[in-house]
Amino acid sequence: MTDSLLVRDDGDLRRVTLNRPEKINALDTAMLRALAAAIDGAPDAGAALVAIDGTGPRGFCAGGDVAEMGRGAEAFAAQEEALRAAMQALYGSAVPVVSVVHGRTLGAGCIVACLSDLVLGADSVQFGFPEMRFGLYPAFVHAALTERLPAALAFQILAGGRMMTAAEAYGFGFLTEILPDGGFAESAEARIAHYRERIDALVIGRRILRMEDRPSMAEKTRRLAPLLAENHAAPSVRRLLADLSFAR
Repeated sequence: MTDSLLVRDDGDLRRVTLNRPEKINALDTAMLRALAAAIDGAPDAGAALVAIDGTGPRGFCAGGDVAEMGRGAEAFAAQEEALRAAMQALYGSAVPVVSVVHGRTLGAGCIVACLSDLVLGADSVQFGFPEMRFGLYPAFVHAALTERLPAALAFQILAGGRMMTAAEAYGFGFLTEILPDGGFAESAEARIAHYRERIDALVIGRRILRMEDRPSMAEKTRRLAPLLAENHAAPSVRRLLADLSFAR
């Protein structure tokens, strides 16, 4: 594990906290690998539910670590591989996952939320997809979003690099519940307790959802990876990533 990702077990609840507040919990390779391990290891620890949150007042997660991504092809490939592992862990989790999101929730942070079974959001949460600012179409975010939204709507949102409010995200089916900013942590704990008491019903609901005939997350990302690599290799992307003023 890494200090930037904290894992605490509380009976049948595993709590996973993104703990890099100075970077708005931007996900680097080490964090992504630790996240995948935390999700995959939850059943062995006796967990029946995983809750993911983020430290710091500025937001849940600023997305992938752009500074790390900009260090070259090798660093980009390592982060991509780790992101794919985390996505597969979330999608294929043996136990339900709930994300508790606040503030800025961008890019790969939206992937974590999207691939969770439940998403509890503060009233002021903002979901954003800024990758187009530096010339990257967020292919893996697209793969995650299309688990919840029609593909054409996902493309519209991502290509425009737009922000979504909590109300919009709820309307799209991205957000499960909106909780008030005041006392958000306490309200989120109450809702986690609610679902924890109803875990058997939640498991059945997940099984029904997964009966749909659709490609696995591993297959989706396998098909998208060459397109992401092609996009990242474009000269325009290299120029924009080199300017760390674009880094979140």
